[in-house]
Amino acid sequence: MIVRIVFFILQKLIDLIGLLVSLLYSLLPNSPFTIIKNSEFADIISQINYFIPIYEFIAIMETWLIAIAIWYVYSIFARWIKAIE
Repeated sequence: MIVRIVFFILQKLIDLIGLLVSLLYSLLPNSPFTIIKNSEFADIISQINYFIPIYEFIAIMETWLIAIAIWYVYSIFARWIKAIE
């Protein structure tokens, strides 16, 4: 009986965290670099992109920034729980 109550509370807590994460995720834009695609320089960039892959550079930079952000968040939590110094 007590185990069932504990699991019910944990399930509701996980559901609440999932709801909060999905709410925060829905507030984010699809990509912060859509400004480039919607600018008046988009046709010029597409011509330059024939020689220099600018969109691929932006995608790589975006992925790198996300990886660095994840690393910083992980290090903050690890310091918070005193796993690293």
